[in-house]
Amino acid sequence: MIDARLFQLTEKKNLFKIVLARLLYLCLSIMMWLTIAYQLDNYLQSGSIASLQLLGAVLSTLGLKILLTHWLEKLTYQASAELRLAMRNSVMEKAFRLGKNQQQLSSATLAQLSVDGIEQLEIYYARFLPQLFYCLFASLLIFGTLVGFAWRPAVVLLICMPLIPLVIMSVMKIAKRILSGYWTQYTDLGAKFHENLSGLSTLKAFDQDERKQKEAAADAQRFRKVTMSLLSMQLNSITVMDIVSYCGAALGIGLALFSYQQQAVSFVGLLMFLLLSAEFFIPMRQLGSLFHVAMNGISACKKLFTYLELEEPAFGSATLTAPLEKITIEQVTFHYEETKKPVLTDISLEVKQGQFTALVGKSGSGKSTLVRLLAHQLTNFTGKIYWNEQELQTLSQTTIQEKALLVDNHGFLFPTTIEENLLLGNAAASEQELWQALAKVQLSDFVAALPNQLQEPLTENGGNLSGGQRQRLLLARALLRGAEVYIFDEITSGIDLESEEAILRCLQELAQTTLVLFISHRLYNVLKADQVFVFEDGRLVEAGAPKELQRTAGYFKNYFVEEQALLNGGSEN
Repeated sequence: MIDARLFQLTEKKNLFKIVLARLLYLCLSIMMWLTIAYQLDNYLQSGSIASLQLLGAVLSTLGLKILLTHWLEKLTYQASAELRLAMRNSVMEKAFRLGKNQQQLSSATLAQLSVDGIEQLEIYYARFLPQLFYCLFASLLIFGTLVGFAWRPAVVLLICMPLIPLVIMSVMKIAKRILSGYWTQYTDLGAKFHENLSGLSTLKAFDQDERKQKEAAADAQRFRKVTMSLLSMQLNSITVMDIVSYCGAALGIGLALFSYQQQAVSFVGLLMFLLLSAEFFIPMRQLGSLFHVAMNGISACKKLFTYLELEEPAFGSATLTAPLEKITIEQVTFHYEETKKPVLTDISLEVKQGQFTALVGKSGSGKSTLVRLLAHQLTNFTGKIYWNEQELQTLSQTTIQEKALLVDNHGFLFPTTIEENLLLGNAAASEQELWQALAKVQLSDFVAALPNQLQEPLTENGGNLSGGQRQRLLLARALLRGAEVYIFDEITSGIDLESEEAILRCLQELAQTTLVLFISHRLYNVLKADQVFVFEDGRLVEAGAPKELQRTAGYFKNYFVEEQALLNGGSEN
């Protein structure tokens, strides 16, 4: 019911203040009813009533209640705001720390969890939990007030009160079965909607939008049924709680009337029982009405803390005092948690500055996994990886992020100007340096011909550029970073021949002064590399200069012949 981890993110004092404000509100109500009861008793006995005293008491009580209501709303807002900010900061910090780690959630699921999930948790934290604690103290406060007038009816009310939480607990046990996958279904539904929306043009092009629409409608219908089952259970439980509340109040009032008839309770006591018997059950009744919110909040809380407690990549504290000149891999084996078969098996190789190094192999051969290990985006491998003579796992996160840059074809261009997108690589770069970077990727003439040149606005993700121009602009931004090791993962995939040649020339030049790894599954892209490492099924099968491999290496040679046949239209001649 209560997750103590919530209180580690926010201060508990606002919750205590909310409970205190509600108890003060109840105390004012009790004092007002007590004043009215004594005045009525005095009127029946003496025929007189202190009108000014009664009016003053009622007006002052109402005034204080208004102030308490305002304070209560302010406290509830503060508690909600603090939790939302704390949770969203924690989720975003976690997301940045995980980076592209294998345990990272999809962007759609992460967005939904950090928005809707935290909203559900906020209602649970700022409304349900204060109500839960208030119920305990409010019932004891009312019992303490009534027991002084007649203990038997008061004890009966106190005994009946736990029936409501028993109903809540029994309903929650049943609801847990319904809610076991409720939040997962909800986030999956949102993720699928995001994916369908992102790929709408593709679905339209292949005439699959109607099929996806039907799938989405079926998923939504299943989720609606689960939600309606939960709401139906809540309404039924509210009916049961109402019956318990009314019966308990009626029993308390009946016993109070019987005690009054037996002269075991005064008229003032009778009035207090009449006025407070229903009040005795109201807090618990309100708590029961919030149980649907509580269940959603508990589900969201579990999901959020499961994400926040995911294991993060471990970093050391060491730094590199000398420029990064080589990376050495010794007998590295790695497999993802969800698979038992190794993705990489016993890999050993060395990459040096001044050499244009290429990693080639068919899709799924382990190339991209290896470079993610080199950039410390994946961990829990066996073997050793060294930067110079320093083991990678001992280096600090700052050192790794400053010296290494992984560039792939999934880089994002923001809908701002070309200049602002380039400055993301180096905010301190001068205009001359921007033009130099564009010249290196042979894009300076194109930008110079634009009406606004560097100030030319881009649409989202460079939609107003060709595929090749977009990829070259991403490369220019990467060059401005000034990293010591560049890892290029399939950056020539799906672009025109002119852009491909420009990028490869740029990488050859870059490799003369920095450490460059280039990944490709197309062999003709790596013929000008200084050394090539060939991967097959997670193993390093061949290594050497491209021309030497063409003459002597069986796999590389056969793979190259197959590729040339495909490029020539299926004929090897």
